[in-house]
Formats: sequence, structure tokens, C-alpha cells
Amino acid sequence: MGHCRALIVGYHRDIDSGRATAGIGTFADDVEFEARGRVVRARDEILGFLKGREADTGRQTVHVLAHEVVTGQDDEDDGSGRKRVELQAMVVLHVQPPDGAYVLDRVLNTVHRFRHSGGEWRITRRTPRALHTTV
Repeated sequence: MGHCRALIVGYHRDIDSGRATAGIGTFADDVEFEARGRVVRARDEILGFLKGREADTGRQTVHVLAHEVVTGQDDEDDGSGRKRVELQAMVVLHVQPPDGAYVLDRVLNTVHRFRHSGGEWRITRRTPRALHTTV
């Protein structure tokens, strides 16, 4: 489970550090990814989304994960070599406006589904639901 959490933390750290495209390795080839009201499918589309985020250098963010819960787990190998895990976490997003002080932008209840295949964990689906927004 620690590997899955590390993928989520690393992906958000890449975004917050201005290197969003570095997070592409987090995702499976057949991923379904929801962000900002859009559904993006497959790694190529997600890479395009991440390139756009990385190019938006005026948007400075800090993502904080809280209340992480494993909501589904299938450790049984069905012969395919694949295991699955689902991790739910609150993602608290802070954005830095021009005055420099970070402010709360939104709180999302986010479900990440993972698949273990070929010796690695990858995100296969990301579904956020807003619990609080300021915009």
C-alpha cells in the first residue's frame, strides 16, 4: 500500500514543483483520469494535460493528502500477475494568488485505483469529487 501512496504523493509533488510531466510514469496505459471537470483517457492524453499544467507557470499550488483509506483491495493473483488496490484520500489544494499568500482553493475526495502488473504499481483511474471549493 505504501507504494500506491508514494505514487500519489510523487505525482502531486511533480505538479507543485513545476514538473507536472515528470508524473506521467505514475499512470497505466489505459488510465482514466478526471481533473478540473474533464475526463482524460490514456497516457498520451494525460501527458497533454500535464504539459498544459506545466506550461501554466503562473499557477503555483500545494497539494496536501489527508484521511487516506484503502477502500478496495484484491491481493489474489488470478494468474494474470495483476493485483488491484483502491485508495481514497482527501486532497486539499492551496493556490498562491499574486499577493503571495497561499489560500485554500478546494478540498477533493479523490479515489485512485491501482493495478500491479509487470512488477510495478500504476494508477488506472483517478476520480475526484469536490467537497469544498472557493471558486
